[in-house]
Amino acid sequence: MTKNYSLIKKSIISMAVCTGLLLTGCGTTTDSTPTTTVQAPVNALVPVEAIFDKSEINGVSISKDNQWIAFMRVHEGAQNLFLVPHDGSLEDALPVTNYKDGIDGFRWSANKNEVFIFRDHEGNENNQIFSLNFTSDLRSPISVSRLTAHDDVSYGLESQLSADPNVLVIEANHDDRGRIDLFHLDINTKKMTNVFENKLGFNAQFINDDGKAILGSNMNRDNSSTLHKLVDGKWVKVMTTEPGESFEFYSFDKEANTAYMSADIQGRDKQELLLINLKTDKISTAHKDPLDQSDLHHIVFGEDNKPLIVSYYGGRLRNYPLNDHAKQTLADIRSNFNGDADVLVDKIDHEKNQWHISVSSPDRPKRKFVYAANNKTLIDLLNQMPKVDPSLLGERRSITYTATDGQEIQAYLTLPRTSQVDLPLIVLPHGGPWHRDHWGYSSDYFVPFAHFFANRGYAVLQPNFRGSLGFGKSFTMQGERNWGTGVMQQDLTDGVKYLIEQGIADPERVGIMGASYGGYAALAGTTFTPDLYQAAISYVGPSSLITLVESWPEVYRPYLGTWFKAVGDPLIESDRKDMASRSPINFVDRIKTPLMLIQGANDPRVTQIESDNIARELHKTGRDVEYILAKDEGHGFKKHDNKVATVIAMETFFAKHLGGNKSQSVDKKIKAHLTSLKVDTSKL
Repeated sequence: MTKNYSLIKKSIISMAVCTGLLLTGCGTTTDSTPTTTVQAPVNALVPVEAIFDKSEINGVSISKDNQWIAFMRVHEGAQNLFLVPHDGSLEDALPVTNYKDGIDGFRWSANKNEVFIFRDHEGNENNQIFSLNFTSDLRSPISVSRLTAHDDVSYGLESQLSADPNVLVIEANHDDRGRIDLFHLDINTKKMTNVFENKLGFNAQFINDDGKAILGSNMNRDNSSTLHKLVDGKWVKVMTTEPGESFEFYSFDKEANTAYMSADIQGRDKQELLLINLKTDKISTAHKDPLDQSDLHHIVFGEDNKPLIVSYYGGRLRNYPLNDHAKQTLADIRSNFNGDADVLVDKIDHEKNQWHISVSSPDRPKRKFVYAANNKTLIDLLNQMPKVDPSLLGERRSITYTATDGQEIQAYLTLPRTSQVDLPLIVLPHGGPWHRDHWGYSSDYFVPFAHFFANRGYAVLQPNFRGSLGFGKSFTMQGERNWGTGVMQQDLTDGVKYLIEQGIADPERVGIMGASYGGYAALAGTTFTPDLYQAAISYVGPSSLITLVESWPEVYRPYLGTWFKAVGDPLIESDRKDMASRSPINFVDRIKTPLMLIQGANDPRVTQIESDNIARELHKTGRDVEYILAKDEGHGFKKHDNKVATVIAMETFFAKHLGGNKSQSVDKKIKAHLTSLKVDTSKL
């Protein structure tokens, strides 16, 4: 359940930012490289441990001096940090953290042999920052020091001062729990100096090289945003948008006094790349989607600080190089990949003329490379071969269907390769709901789940329903006050009907599952369309919109304009009544669908009470409910054992009620662990 401001979304955790490198002795891996995978008959069930493989690495990143590669992988039961010399192999990598509840991300420091680590405590989302220092011998003692002070505060690392790399720029409600300010943190003394008291309630800021905010936008109660600029030490209002419009800052040119930003303001429906002259406040379009299909997705700047490559994402990624050199270089990069793949330029190291790229495919984890443009060499960044033969996974497609009112809905459909007619169907709505699904295997949390269930014989539908991001503000704003009983839920229903009409889905074997907002949508499906689904799983999903919002700390209220506009404010009586009418907990008597609940006890966004309450009510009336509770997790499970056990529970549940296949044998330890997570609902 995404809270709509940067700190709460944890976007401040920059997981493994790639920097420039000069590697030697590393081979090139392309799509022509032989694949070492699990070979099995086409109808074989892939083990859950193979798809949710704890040896898979992610977040590969190169140190700023190009001497070390870091990544995250499961160690001690959760994601931890590994290091390897730049000319080493994956087998040479050693773990340098051993946290039982893992880390959430990391970022290389500008200081030699130093990494910043971000982690909370068992999912409570009070993010803390640590510095890790190591020597060239990774087997010698490694120093880890906590830099932040308060367990009840979430700290976000914005940047590291180039003029003094021992100073970090931090966002946190460290001084005032009701206000998120900007601080300079001295790594050596751990002293935090408040450099900006955020009394204007900025939810987005542009921070200059001196670590000071010079542009900011705040969200107003009516869901509009106000853009401010700093002039002679005072904040001056530039403009206020219409409700639903927003800004995102990209770059600032001090000499020209101009800035690039993404926005859908002044009559624009899609997020466009805009240039603002901060002297005159004139705003002009620098680039927009030539197909008028989607919002701006990604931007890469040239050495002159002007746009070089602009990307958009409808059903698939589309790149638009803005000069001949960029066009030719992209074509050279593409020529290395024979299969169906999307290539995104993450960044360019202009000094070394090296292009850092991510390659996304529908049936294998994301790969990262550096393309050395000077000699047209592609350098592999510890990419692993797929552990599972892609032919055993699902066939993933981008599709569109027409909703009842005529709106076109883009969605992803993952189908078994063995049979594609009259299938049991799982509808898998994304969380947020201010989010969207994507095509690539590693693009979103639930894509591997879609492949897992396709391997078990299910069709899996992931619709970008109204209220989703990425397709323009009007599409997003159609979700306002439409939670549960409006078009957001109808778009899911219409997707089911479409697949039934196409002969793909069996109308008697339809299930729904999701996490966060997707969990709410699953509960709404059981209460507001009780005859549509034969099985439902709500994973950290709210059962009451009222108690959901009331559980959040007061510090959130200045940043909840989107929530109040789209969902309602429980302090306003008319809103409260409307929220009650869309809360599944008030309609438990309608539920006849077998239901599974999955919850983290430490979840600060969707608290345990949301699952406890509906489980309790269902138990009172003797209805079918299974409840899984992890006492050491938050908003989604991070520990590997918890995740794998939960997937096995989902598999068994859907096989029982929808008739798909299930694992022929399950490890005894997984079974025992799953048993330990199950809740006796009679004792709630």
